Amino acid sequence: MAEPTVISTPKPRLLPWHAEVAEHLRAAWSTRHLPHALMLQGADGLGKGHLAAWLTAAVLCEQSSDALTYCGKCTSCTLIAAGSHPDLLWVMPEEDKQQISVDQIRATSERLTKTSFRRGYKIAVVDPAHQMTPSAANGLLKTLEEPTPESLLILVTSRSSALLPTVRSRCQKITVRRPTTAESLRWLEQETGQAADPALLEFAGGAPLRAMQFAGGRFAELDTEMQRGVAQLLSGQSDVTQVASEWAKEALVERLTWLDLWLMSAAREAISGTAERVTFPARSAHLPSLSRTLNITGLYSMIDRARLLKAQLARTALQRELAVESWLVALLQTLGAAPASER
Repeated sequence: MAEPTVISTPKPRLLPWHAEVAEHLRAAWSTRHLPHALMLQGADGLGKGHLAAWLTAAVLCEQSSDALTYCGKCTSCTLIAAGSHPDLLWVMPEEDKQQISVDQIRATSERLTKTSFRRGYKIAVVDPAHQMTPSAANGLLKTLEEPTPESLLILVTSRSSALLPTVRSRCQKITVRRPTTAESLRWLEQETGQAADPALLEFAGGAPLRAMQFAGGRFAELDTEMQRGVAQLLSGQSDVTQVASEWAKEALVERLTWLDLWLMSAAREAISGTAERVTFPARSAHLPSLSRTLNITGLYSMIDRARLLKAQLARTALQRELAVESWLVALLQTLGAAPASER
């Protein structure tokens, strides 16, 4: 039986928009009503991993009180910082795998049934929970239905709908809210020491931690590169196969996100009757307007296909270049622009 993947946890950290959730958890802890199974759900980039790490540190801390805090100095806190606490498991897909296997979950469930090494709580964090195989999710049901005393199971997910209904129904759901635009921009400015770009935040889906990954010029570089690449495709200066090969090698998910938002902008502009086709929300128009009337249904179909492709990249092994090439050919057909090889 495979051992669960155990890694050092993300840094325990409460972010400003976690305050409401933290107060709820503190109230449950102080009244001894902390559930045996929690589902931390919310969009990617909201720091759910940091929140889970804070909760595990506070529950396992030897100095923890009703306030649900951690000291950072006791033996448990030291072990957590080193990624070697014997009563804390962080289960994630194994290296080069897309999903969490049934063997990992069986090993985790078995560990939760045993006596705590440090005579306290036993905690398992499954992250991301929606990447469990169906067999793994089913294997978790017994643990959810028959929990052992002082055990805590935390499922972290950005796609709770992908989990089995029987799993969802046996967890207390905790939703991590998306901060307002003003809150996010203020936090980004504090973290980076620079004015935050609203377009960067929109690209990140309003998720501040995801926006942080593309701060410092990374988003501007991607934006410029994608504008150039799309313009060359539309004008027939680039070959679809070559572009697909280049895009599949690096930052494919981010490129698909950019294309998703660009097509959404193009669809809104077409519906409103504006001639310009903006390349990205909050930016001025860079690409020339298209001469023919756009197929709005076709645009939304391409958006759906881009989102499906992103989901497939997270779940399964995929022939990336072939998938991207197929998507680009369909895009050019939708826009009424033939691939360069056909001109």
